Amino acid sequence: MAFCGIDLAVKRETDVGLMIGNSVKVYEVMTDEEIVSICMNAKASALDSPFNYYYREIDREMLKHGYKVLPPSFMKSLVERAMRLRNSLKLVETHPTSSLKNAGIDWRSLSRKKDVIDAVISALTARLYYEGKAQVIYAHDGIIALAPKSKVSIIPLSDFDFIVFP
Repeated sequence: MAFCGIDLAVKRETDVGLMIGNSVKVYEVMTDEEIVSICMNAKASALDSPFNYYYREIDREMLKHGYKVLPPSFMKSLVERAMRLRNSLKLVETHPTSSLKNAGIDWRSLSRKKDVIDAVISALTARLYYEGKAQVIYAHDGIIALAPKSKVSIIPLSDFDFIVFP
């Protein structure tokens, strides 16, 4: 089974982690078509972007749980891209910085580029969400899936290849 983690970007490359078993390969891509091509057979994909422009109750819930999130209105172009992708993929919203916090991981110890590690932890979050093992923050206007507060091991094999043990 495959799972995808998407650290969505607008003016730079998007990092997409494809998880098969415990291996995650990260791809740097520019177009929506490339993202869909990588993730189209995934059982679930976790996307680091809100799905609407407005400050939501789910954002307030994240803050109540001690997670720092930006208002969606700061990211209009990103949200537009996320909404387009939502039409093509099985997506759940995630927040990789909060997942890394839960797992006690400092991304700097694993990569020179945070976006790569965000894609890796998002792919793991997609898998955990599919398996019913993710921490899920709920509100009437959405959910955000996170890696749970537990030990996660991410082992870099190269700049874009990792082994992950949840």
